[in-house]
Amino acid sequence: MHDHEALSRLGFMQRQGGVHASRTIMLNELAALFDSVPSEAPASAYRAAIREQNCLGKRSGRTRDLTARHLAELYGLDPANPIHVGLRFFWSRDKAAHPQLALLAAAARDSLLRGLLPAILEVTPGTLVSRDWVEQLIEVRWPERFSPATRRSVAQNINSSLTKAGYMSGRVKKFRRQLEPATGAVAFALYLGWIQGGRGELLLQSEYLKLLDSGADRLLELAAQASSRGWLVMRRVDNVMDVDFPALAPVAEAAIKPESDTATEGATP
Repeated sequence: MHDHEALSRLGFMQRQGGVHASRTIMLNELAALFDSVPSEAPASAYRAAIREQNCLGKRSGRTRDLTARHLAELYGLDPANPIHVGLRFFWSRDKAAHPQLALLAAAARDSLLRGLLPAILEVTPGTLVSRDWVEQLIEVRWPERFSPATRRSVAQNINSSLTKAGYMSGRVKKFRRQLEPATGAVAFALYLGWIQGGRGELLLQSEYLKLLDSGADRLLELAAQASSRGWLVMRRVDNVMDVDFPALAPVAEAAIKPESDTATEGATP
């Protein structure tokens, strides 16, 4: 697996904190933004679409600025960012996977969401997941770090994000719900594990695949479907599995390449 510096270059956020202190996964805003900005657009196009063109219909310049910042923190919004590129690749291929894709990308870039998800997903489907219970999880995970007001906000936003992504149901009272993973989400989860450095059977132990709430057999079945659609290349011989992402690998390789190598390649002979 890659070290922290390499993971940061690949788009994973390592710092403490995250957007969920004040916002959710912002699924509606993300969908509208992707409808407005083509996948190959530069990072500046996303900022312009939100701040200048107001594609998200925000009332004030300050709100537009905050929205642009939060979406960039959650989703990269840069064609040089491998997580963002993978998100847009699978987003355009599996509409049903959109909520799960957003959740996975946000988990890779928001330590609040990533830190709480495993414990919440251990809850038996049908069980009430109260805000107070999530607040207790936050305090156990990060003792005395947050004020009561911030802890309450994080808990509300986490519950809302998980409801949007299909892990919970209910408007006021939230109940744990068994997720049915989408094909594109399984492919993206494999990709996230792959760019972290996982290979072969170790990919099945990826923290992102574990977020999809299903057993290995079902995940492999969906991965095979993704491979048959050309979204990835998966080869299995007996108990040996190999997965590649030919369409996405160049961006990951460019991101992780040492700056000295890039400078040397660009130098005039």
